[in-house]
Amino acid sequence: MTFRQPDQVTADAARGEAECVANARRICRACAVPAFVLAGTPDAATLHANDLLAALLGKGPADGVSASTFLAGDWPTVAKAVAPLFEAGRQAPLADSISIALAPAAFTGVPLTSAGRTVGVLAVAAEAPANQSATAEATAAATAAATAAATADVERAMRAEIERTTAARSRFLASASHDLRQPFQAMRLFLDALCSQIADEKALHTAEMLGNAMTAGERLLNALLDISTLDAGTVSADVQTFALDEMLGQLVDEFRPQCEEKGLRLRAHLRPGTAVTDPILLGRIVRNLLSNAIRYTQRGGLLLAMRQRGKQWRVEVWDTGFGIPEEQQSAIFDEFHQLENPNRDPTRGLGLGLAIVRRLSELLHTPVEVHSRVGRGTMFAVTVESGAPQAEPEPAPPAQTAPAGASPLAGMSVLAVDDDSMVLTGLTMILESWGCNVAAAGDMREVFAVLDGLPEAPAVILTDLRLPGTVSGFDVIDRVRRLYGHDIPAVVLSGETAQSALLEGQRRGCSFLHKPLHPGELRQVLEQIRQR
Repeated sequence: MTFRQPDQVTADAARGEAECVANARRICRACAVPAFVLAGTPDAATLHANDLLAALLGKGPADGVSASTFLAGDWPTVAKAVAPLFEAGRQAPLADSISIALAPAAFTGVPLTSAGRTVGVLAVAAEAPANQSATAEATAAATAAATAAATADVERAMRAEIERTTAARSRFLASASHDLRQPFQAMRLFLDALCSQIADEKALHTAEMLGNAMTAGERLLNALLDISTLDAGTVSADVQTFALDEMLGQLVDEFRPQCEEKGLRLRAHLRPGTAVTDPILLGRIVRNLLSNAIRYTQRGGLLLAMRQRGKQWRVEVWDTGFGIPEEQQSAIFDEFHQLENPNRDPTRGLGLGLAIVRRLSELLHTPVEVHSRVGRGTMFAVTVESGAPQAEPEPAPPAQTAPAGASPLAGMSVLAVDDDSMVLTGLTMILESWGCNVAAAGDMREVFAVLDGLPEAPAVILTDLRLPGTVSGFDVIDRVRRLYGHDIPAVVLSGETAQSALLEGQRRGCSFLHKPLHPGELRQVLEQIRQR
């Protein structure tokens, strides 16, 4: 008899079948009664028998031998009994078990299935031979236990495979983050440069609509990559003591224009205090909560508050939105779960912000609470450990202002480094439109070539983090600073979100901007550098 299977079996399916048969073989060897396993191949059937069966038949060990050779005259009877389980094209066995006559004992066979298809049979003696002490009840119990164990082992193997596949996917997306963001960055730069050259109102409106579409794509890409990076385990917390009120105050300044544009009022109840956690990751949590609150609040306003509870701070975000039903307050942290957006309107969010909040809160061990009343509003609270008070910082020197009528960046010399020619061209066009003098380079060799043409050191280094070979943007910054003998201000652009890169940038005193960035963000950073 030939056990027929599909001609083409994927590697995953083949591995699942092999694990299923291997688990059955282990159960077979552990049985207290005679037992054997039949495994199907395209042209033959192999047999694995335990020692009790080999002794019962008066033969030597059988592990992976030809079933027809080992069973000899009994093989036609056995083959006929198991044939229905291997009918071509069937996706499920005909019965839960079958009877197999094999002198001098009767066996009960159960199918071994993988991905809904029968790949073998586990047969256990239904009655103990005279020289065995096991009772019929014990045999039945052993058969049931063997079947259950085989099924459990297969299920565990399938779950492990799914987990491995998911982890591999997350690691791939996390490592490919830079390459996926690069095209969006180039398009954003070219579009911004194009808008500055358009005088026709209708054409400018079309360009703005294109910008809105790009923004929606950027948001989805960034959210998916952030989730994949967190799932891949490549983000670690940099726990430090920092001024919590100052960090939250910066977020208030960042989000107030969005609230005013929507006709909402943003209030803040902050008090001097420090927290002990990762300020960057905590900022991402609160930023997502504020964005979510603005998106789902149509009238009224928001409140960002700090409240002390013993040795902890509660950072609370209140809104006057439509509220969250109690039965939905856990599901809102799942990916792509949204309320009041049945048509999946991308302007009303993607359903990923709170999924990122959940992952970040677990990473930082900062619990997130939700309290809501339908029709009244919602409050999200994040609890962090408080820290010791910090010394008062020295007052900053007064900022320098540009001459009246002049561009704030006019005449500023910028060394721009990026190995992606489209991004580098876009950066050059944008910087030159702001009045900057740009020295553009794609790698370390070109960096020194363009520096030879400059009369003095560049005012700022603007570099991508990932460059050809083993060179990074930090290497460029270190080499150029050594060349001129002082710490030239530097801005690092990156599509990666690894915490180690942020720490390296902080150690060098660099500003850090994530791709795809909006040109306005870059301009703001450059203006701050020039003022200093």
